[in-house]
Amino acid sequence: MYPQIYFLSIVINLIVGIVLVRDILLEKFPSFGKLLADVGEADIFRLVGGIAATLVGILKLFEVGPAQTIFIGDLFPALAGMAAGKTLLSEYFRKKDLKIPVWPGRAADFLISTRRVWGFAAIAAAVLHFFFYQVILL
Repeated sequence: MYPQIYFLSIVINLIVGIVLVRDILLEKFPSFGKLLADVGEADIFRLVGGIAATLVGILKLFEVGPAQTIFIGDLFPALAGMAAGKTLLSEYFRKKDLKIPVWPGRAADFLISTRRVWGFAAIAAAVLHFFFYQVILL
């Protein structure tokens, strides 16, 4: 198991998850809200954060730890990271108003409309992956 990928998975899932659920956090913690609003609305963060979360999620699929099966060892954090990353990328491309073909456009609409779910899934994956690092599928 590569500690760098493990660490990146936890940190990126946590950060991207918090950004995806920023509207809920803005209501609960107004003082924290300004930073979240600035980061969450920044196009560069959506692009770089989306690419990073997606790439680390793909790398997690093929990372094999001790006593783990190839491909499914860290399935939940990998899928949560990829979904959260794709959601940020979908928000970025929607804001840039790029012409997206019909099927990917519908997938992007679905991801954006359920971004809170993907944000909470990414946060849960980060926390569970941190505490239960040797459990298969986590």
